[in-house]
Amino acid sequence: MTDYKIIACSTLRDEVEALRGDIPVDYLEGFLHDTPDVLREKIQERIDATPGDCTLLLAYGRCSNGAADLRAGAHRLVLPACDDCIAILLGSRRAYMREFGEHPGTYYYTRGWIEELEDPYREYLKVVPRMGEEKARMVAMMIMESYTRIAVIDTGTYDLVKANEYVDTVSAFYDLPVEQLDGSLRLLEKLIRGPHDGEFIVVEPGEVLSEDIFWEMSASEPAAETPPNPAGCAVCGCGCAPVEA
Repeated sequence: MTDYKIIACSTLRDEVEALRGDIPVDYLEGFLHDTPDVLREKIQERIDATPGDCTLLLAYGRCSNGAADLRAGAHRLVLPACDDCIAILLGSRRAYMREFGEHPGTYYYTRGWIEELEDPYREYLKVVPRMGEEKARMVAMMIMESYTRIAVIDTGTYDLVKANEYVDTVSAFYDLPVEQLDGSLRLLEKLIRGPHDGEFIVVEPGEVLSEDIFWEMSASEPAAETPPNPAGCAVCGCGCAPVEA
């Protein structure tokens, strides 16, 4: 039987914990997204440190090329064929592309992003003592000047009321409207349960996750959405293995 392990960004902790069952998981800090080269290095360390030959389920997208050039080594790597975790939390790359086409100037939030990442508002608060409130506010407004709304993705896995308290503060500061979007665990569930079809990138043992794969993905139509395989349930907590693609 193939062993499975998840390597995930901690911004997705709520969602991964809701689905993983008995599959072990390594979480990496969300702030690593600020330095894609370091993110790649840290993911590679977790891959290389995994004993045996496993199927490693990466709860990451391209993430500013942080996932590019990862080496599978003795393992098989599987990750969603998408640019970042917005698509993962909306349930598919297709859903994200629809949202982006209709509302390109959107700044997204979830509980994980609020607590794990440093958004422009927190950066503003940090620099006020050094720059002064007026200059810090001017810089903060410049950073967000192309945004037209704030969206909270509700995946049903975290305290939405608490998340909205912070988002409402951000909304008032930037004078941007807030919308709530229905999230979906479909793609993440499919990563864990299978099948690993055209919505996923699969890197076989000994291969490298070439950056070209992501650019080819970006130039292509998003794969059609298919439901998770009902067999091999990792969600029920019974400990059974995911289904191979």
